[in-house]
Amino acid sequence: MDRSPYPINAPTYLRLRDQIRTDIEGGCWRLGQHLTLHELSAHYNVSNVPVREALLQLQGDGMVDMRMNKGAVVRAVDARFIEEFFDIREALQTLLIVRACRPAGTGLTVSPVPARVHGLLAAAEDAAREVRVGELLAADEALQDELGRLGGNDQAHRLQASRGRLLEAFRRARLELWAAELEVLPVQGRAMLEAITHADPATGIEAVRRHVAASRTYMLRLLKQPEVLPRQAGQQTPR
Repeated sequence: MDRSPYPINAPTYLRLRDQIRTDIEGGCWRLGQHLTLHELSAHYNVSNVPVREALLQLQGDGMVDMRMNKGAVVRAVDARFIEEFFDIREALQTLLIVRACRPAGTGLTVSPVPARVHGLLAAAEDAAREVRVGELLAADEALQDELGRLGGNDQAHRLQASRGRLLEAFRRARLELWAAELEVLPVQGRAMLEAITHADPATGIEAVRRHVAASRTYMLRLLKQPEVLPRQAGQQTPR
């Protein structure tokens, strides 16, 4: 995930927001956990004021729900959250890939594909062949992030990325599970890349649909897996 874009002299609440978000993703704060202002102030060695501001920012990102005078609760992930997340993701990714595929003559040119995008696709394909679940999901998420940037709509891209943080925390809290849906991810990633290269939005839209459907099914499958202790993360269920 991206590092904080803010300089060291940025307002404390912005840097604190990024740190809390990273800590939720990393499992320091569990999904569904109640966080008090006092607890967070002591943990990060800051006053209540930037903590409150950081939590308000994270509420806007959909990562926490504020409680009047009681801090906040990290949002839990359930079947409804997963369904709604992927509905939104499909809409945003469709928008972004259509924009990335626009040919010359429409006022926009097809976005050049940086070499790092090809590298991420290769990493996802290698991980899929060797059944390395964590590496596949990380490479695929990074690939989708880079492809989204090619759409040239920063607000849509940021909205998609912020909502994905909570789902990443959910995934990391469970044992890595291999499933047939994972094989689809790099296949559709390559289809998206080729659609952008050849200015073919129809193919890109279909690739997004298939990719999102596979991701949705996999996350719903993970919902049935038990949560694990941090030291257990990285274990893999045999194929």
